[in-house]
Amino acid sequence: MARNTHSSLQGLAIGVLSLFAFQISAQNNFVHQWDHRYGGMMNEHLEVLLQTTDHGFLMAGSSLSTNDGDKSQPSRGLLDYYVVKTDANGLKLWDARFGGALDDELFSAQQTSDGGFILGGYSNSGNDGDKTQPNWDNTTHNYADYWVVKIDGNGNKQWDKRYGGIYEDKLMSVIQTIDGGYLLGGFSESSISGDRTETSRGGPDYWIVKTDATGNKLWDKRFGGNRNEQLKSVIQTTDGNYVLGGFTWSDPVGDNTQSCRGPINYCDYWIVKVDATGNKMWDQRYGGAANDNLVSMYECSDHGLIIGGYSYSSVGGEKSENNYGAANTADYWLVKTDALGNKVWDKTIGGNLNEEELGDVYQTSDGGFFVSGSSYSNVNGDKTERNLGGEQSWVIKLDGNGNVKWDKTIFNPGHDETGIGILLDNGSIVLANVSNGGIGGYKTEMTHDPSQITYDFWIVKLQNAVLPIAEFATSNENVCTKNCIDFQNTSLFGNSYEWYFPGGNPSTSNAQYPTNICYDVAGTYNVTLIVQNDIGTDTLLMPNYIHVLQASNPINISSINDTLYAPQGFVSYEWYLNNVSIVFSNNYYFVPQQPGNYSVSAIDQNGCSIVANINDVILKTDQLDKNVSSATLFPNPAQDNFVIRYHFTQHEKSVSIDIYDAISKLVYHDVVNGTADEMHYIVETAKLNSGIYRVSIQSGNEQINKNIVIQRE
Repeated sequence: MARNTHSSLQGLAIGVLSLFAFQISAQNNFVHQWDHRYGGMMNEHLEVLLQTTDHGFLMAGSSLSTNDGDKSQPSRGLLDYYVVKTDANGLKLWDARFGGALDDELFSAQQTSDGGFILGGYSNSGNDGDKTQPNWDNTTHNYADYWVVKIDGNGNKQWDKRYGGIYEDKLMSVIQTIDGGYLLGGFSESSISGDRTETSRGGPDYWIVKTDATGNKLWDKRFGGNRNEQLKSVIQTTDGNYVLGGFTWSDPVGDNTQSCRGPINYCDYWIVKVDATGNKMWDQRYGGAANDNLVSMYECSDHGLIIGGYSYSSVGGEKSENNYGAANTADYWLVKTDALGNKVWDKTIGGNLNEEELGDVYQTSDGGFFVSGSSYSNVNGDKTERNLGGEQSWVIKLDGNGNVKWDKTIFNPGHDETGIGILLDNGSIVLANVSNGGIGGYKTEMTHDPSQITYDFWIVKLQNAVLPIAEFATSNENVCTKNCIDFQNTSLFGNSYEWYFPGGNPSTSNAQYPTNICYDVAGTYNVTLIVQNDIGTDTLLMPNYIHVLQASNPINISSINDTLYAPQGFVSYEWYLNNVSIVFSNNYYFVPQQPGNYSVSAIDQNGCSIVANINDVILKTDQLDKNVSSATLFPNPAQDNFVIRYHFTQHEKSVSIDIYDAISKLVYHDVVNGTADEMHYIVETAKLNSGIYRVSIQSGNEQINKNIVIQRE
């Protein structure tokens, strides 16, 4: 849509160029809005960042700290699950820890449909502290089991469950399923024992557990080959089935159907699709000649997958691009698949040093992708900003084909691990990691440990510093009186909208996508859109943008004999029976062939549609004289077809219909079989030219002759 009158805080010229500037240098268009660190004097490990339904955030991981710093509850023993809930500005609302006497390490969390949260990881603890069930291992090895904790929206524990066998079982991903239950995924070294019902394939296997809404196990399944498999992520797809993602070292044996992409001591990405009851549907493998470790998966709008992790491989196998760094350094590696797991494309993203901690990848509302993690690299490859500290969090925005649009390094003077980012609707970034950095860069608070050896949760918001750009369109800028239109808002970087529709009803709106704006009076009308974000305002005025055309006055349908008539003089007509269009019904009149509700849409010279209705139509031509043989033709004159209604006093089994032109040439013949005294017969006249025709209807020795006029437009 052409821009007409445009103003902003930057002025007209800069406003028009804003989008271009954003596309080529968006990494320079973020400013620090707020940041907060949360933790105690010991180490915290972050695994999850969620934006919650109240527009706040949840950070979840594990902690060694006791009740000091921001941590309000003492440690249960060693590592505990640790959760911090914040408001939309990153300010802590509550925190909670869950654990037993030994290590309890959280790797997954999700907000549940009741507003609470499901927390998942693994536990070496027995039934002490917050853990109500002992591990299946009753030896001194203290092998871990899956451990799930359900909490409410205020961080209060509702229930907990453990699942496992007699050896090591580590839960890495838990999701709430569409039936209200849960699917747990991780890897297990156990064979049949405890909650495991299937033998090991060899080494750790993928192991999934399906539960009901209160954590009671419904079924479990294992998938693997002859070596090691480590499951990292599970998702439920829109078809109600599940995809399991991780990496494998195995040969094509057991559940693994494809060969290693490199030597046997290197792993490849491996995904397994299973149905709603855990039965395997297919599996796919992706990799190069070195280690390829899958971390994250997301189902895309086309029902394919975006798969993310990190790779040490060069070109080979499914990997089409070399790493940016040396042979012993990793880059992020993304694989886009179709709905059956077949590779569509792959992308290597990185710099000259290590990118071995991808945090997350997901599809954004524009069809592109958002990647977050951490990087040691300076300006090189895809990385356009130098680190301030050692390893820094790094985010990248991609288009729908995986091409880098922009990237942003999250600066602080310390060392950061991982980095999990969210790209907000207004273009701002919220990212969380664990950091030992002091004040500097985007970090405004010291770690709780003055020596800066230990790590705290750190959450930071970088505000999109690009001025908004107001843009809109409609499906049709011409509208007839008494009709309404919808507006498509194509603005960029806005978070509030003001619309003005002089002459419309309603005349104003604050909706992002206004609908049913109606105009009653013909004329031309302006439309104004004001878009605002935290940086500034952009106003788009489109003078005389809406053209309202005067529609014709309402019309009526008249019924004469068995013919329906609309007023003549319209450009086109279309007739409907019970709201269903009637094929080839494009004349001002129509001969009904069955009772029902009829309507006509007539288009006038302005292109405006006028609709008229006539209900409960009954075929009711004039009564024929039952004492003599007789016939009527209607409509007369006719265009597309006409009806013969006839009655014979001495009806034979067949009636002959013949039509002759002006020189008595036979142009139509048919024989009608039937024994009814009175009959309707429809003549289709598509092949008859304009003129006068004689219609002969004969039954036995009786013959009736009638004239019909055919008129073509």
